[in-house]
Amino acid sequence: MNTRHVRILLVEDDEDDVWVLRGLLADRWEVPYELIHAETLAVALQHCAGGRIDLILLDLSLPDSRGLETFLIMNAEAGDVPIVVLTGETNETLGINAVQAGAEDYLIKGQMDDQLLVRSIRFAIERRRRHRAERQLRDTSQEFRTAQQIQKRLFPLTSPQLEGFDIASALYPAKATAGDYFDYITMRDGRLAVVIGDVTGHGMGPALLMAETRACLRGLVETSDDPAEILTRANRALARDTDDSLFVTLMFAAIDPVSRELEYASAGQRGYLLDNSGAILVLDSTSLPLGIDASTSVPSLPLGRLKSGQIVAMFTDGLVEAESPNHERLGADRVLECIQSLRQRRASDIVTGLRDLVDRFSGDRPKADDITIVVVKVE
Repeated sequence: MNTRHVRILLVEDDEDDVWVLRGLLADRWEVPYELIHAETLAVALQHCAGGRIDLILLDLSLPDSRGLETFLIMNAEAGDVPIVVLTGETNETLGINAVQAGAEDYLIKGQMDDQLLVRSIRFAIERRRRHRAERQLRDTSQEFRTAQQIQKRLFPLTSPQLEGFDIASALYPAKATAGDYFDYITMRDGRLAVVIGDVTGHGMGPALLMAETRACLRGLVETSDDPAEILTRANRALARDTDDSLFVTLMFAAIDPVSRELEYASAGQRGYLLDNSGAILVLDSTSLPLGIDASTSVPSLPLGRLKSGQIVAMFTDGLVEAESPNHERLGADRVLECIQSLRQRRASDIVTGLRDLVDRFSGDRPKADDITIVVVKVE
């Protein structure tokens, strides 16, 4: 039990009973406590409203209230404070009724000793504390489930059908909600924007920033066809809403389905272009991550026409930083080797193969970070 100062409200009008209860507590209670005495229900209600109370010892027969109604009124005003009721020797049934109505316990005057009194108080406080923690856990779990359902709606349900291209993606969150992000956005000039991002950390906070990033990009695409301008303006917007502890790495790749030309801008997020020959071109970052410095400009790079058989692969660091049971990291080399070994398969098969790779490599170790994979094959 927590050993901090405990405040007990004793609601009792009989001076002899008050004297007995004070003595019993003094004999047995081992931690600092304060016994606050109220002779009437009205005064007790004022104490509850005016300050922190850890437990209420409540006599059900008071000058201004009698019987079970005394408990019901007190319980309605006490909030989450546990109540142990006190009854006379002939009113044990009344104590049982109070417990059924929500009291933590009942004690019969004249039949309690110091050990029984202190044990009842301790159990009542700990039981209510446990119930409070369980309730908070249920509430939090429900909040996370709701957030998870909302976030799922922010991600594309299917991959885009783009003539000449085979595209697949997947996101595997480390927790109920993810800080990773991927998206497909049709631009005004007909190009398809393939986006992948990673907010630092994982969980509820990064998930909220991820949602803001998505909304920001989708709004900017409505006004500009320039990946550099889109990410530069997104950076200014996010920098106003974040502190030094949160930032977003993000790649914005614009694909022209007619000319097959690729242009990309990257704020701290790396990608790869794999050729049929086995050559690999690293699509390096072109700027700092988003949200760090409002003055940062994010340049774009044109890669020219994509060739048949080439693969554009993008994945967040949760994939390459996955650890084995002996704390070895998976690394980019193993990931790229896996993609090369599956390059004749469908893009969705490559994504599944990468997930199988990290599962085999990590074994039973829980994933420490979100994992997002986007694969674009040129047919």
